[in-house]
Amino acid sequence: MAKMKLLLVRSKAGFLVKSFAKYIASDEVDLIEVDPNINAINAVVDGADGIIVYAGFGIEEQKDVIVYIKDKVIEESLLLFLIEGDYGIEDTLSLLTSQSVTHIFRRPVDIKEAALVIRDYVEQDGRKSKKTILVLDDSGAMLRNLKSWLGSKYVVVPANSGIMAIKYISRKIPDLVLLDYEMPIVDGKQVLEMIRTETEFADIPVIFLTSKGDKETVMGTMALHPQGYMLKSLSPSEIVKNVDDFFERNENEKKQKKI
Repeated sequence: MAKMKLLLVRSKAGFLVKSFAKYIASDEVDLIEVDPNINAINAVVDGADGIIVYAGFGIEEQKDVIVYIKDKVIEESLLLFLIEGDYGIEDTLSLLTSQSVTHIFRRPVDIKEAALVIRDYVEQDGRKSKKTILVLDDSGAMLRNLKSWLGSKYVVVPANSGIMAIKYISRKIPDLVLLDYEMPIVDGKQVLEMIRTETEFADIPVIFLTSKGDKETVMGTMALHPQGYMLKSLSPSEIVKNVDDFFERNENEKKQKKI
């Protein structure tokens, strides 16, 4: 497994923070301590497996930072750990969603045990081996549903506009793009054309999502030569199976090419 990258967000390096950093850092873990500042976190968060927040020394007052961390965790499917400091943890928790927090360490915190638990979470999560799926849809409900249905098997990155999707692709190539065919302003066809015109992105597999199953719409999507299309009306299990089947076919094709 590749080396784990964890961010430790803390206001100051007190005794507990220093002890925790000592126990969790190792040859397998790259631990980066960072101040509760949006620009500072944003500068080092790329490629991170998880974020650890030490909720002490007034960090709960940095509401914009806590909300930023929550959004980043959801957007990038990161693990999030909270360590309760001297002033409690409830104010920090009130700014987060229960779905975004992986584990909470409440006082009194056993530093050695906490370090082992976090390592175990990261190892089991297996983020380095999971396929990444970029989902582009202008419907927030559809994005949430797809993330919920596919999130246990894949790293799901949601995007609600073509601009956001292209920005993500320019930083990291996903293993698959699930692309809404009918979108306002910049539709799925235009997004696919933008992807295909860049040599670096041209081979990214794309599957269209569409709410229309009529022959004209289906023929229109396939004329753009995506890897396939899926109806949004499919059941969650059918959508997961279609994605699983795609990756299985893709792997088999790669093996055949090597023979």
